[in-house]
Amino acid sequence: MSSIVEDICELLDSYNGRDKVVRLTCYAFKLYGCIKGEQPWQTAGSRLSNARMMLRLFDDIPMIRHTYNYGLGKHESSKMAALLGVLANMVDQAFLPVEKACWLHEVGILKLSTKTADRLEVVSTALWAASLYISLLQTLRSLRHLWWSRDCLQTCSENGGVDARKNLDVRLTLGAVTAGKLCLDIAHAVSCLPPGWLWGERIGPTKVAAIATTSSVIGIALYFARKRLIK
Repeated sequence: MSSIVEDICELLDSYNGRDKVVRLTCYAFKLYGCIKGEQPWQTAGSRLSNARMMLRLFDDIPMIRHTYNYGLGKHESSKMAALLGVLANMVDQAFLPVEKACWLHEVGILKLSTKTADRLEVVSTALWAASLYISLLQTLRSLRHLWWSRDCLQTCSENGGVDARKNLDVRLTLGAVTAGKLCLDIAHAVSCLPPGWLWGERIGPTKVAAIATTSSVIGIALYFARKRLIK
């Protein structure tokens, strides 16, 4: 019991961990509100979503540091991996000020025309979806390399390397689950785009909330799985 409590406290003590919990609570509230038709639950979920966004207002400096340290990805194993890493950083770096501008307009500090504000919202959501898609590509590349490593290990070491193969199997499983989660997140992000953008606004709010809630549960499960299984 104490181990479970310690794990939960460790999750809540970190910025990313607490964000996972708030995200789950946010979309669980929205899902319940949509199913029951109760607006207060949906409002509570929206306010939790706003709380997450407020914390992201201060992510610029850590993101700039990460982008600077990553550079052109010369440490990556291939040029494609480096290109994806640089693209991911560019998209994430662009997303933060755009989201900030949307928030400043929403609270009335930044004066924008309705047309410009709507365009900024679309750009913000499109950057979010693009970031998720790049992450999916990176995850799929990682899965392919892990699969090659497993095949090579099995061919070169028929009687040994049992622990190494088990470790690769665990990483493959977690990678596959991560890819599935990213697919759910992409479905969620694109559904927030306006009509005419793929399946933008074609998925109802209940289904969107269900997709986001499922993704949030998987995210927390992956956190604990990685903590316990990967050593």
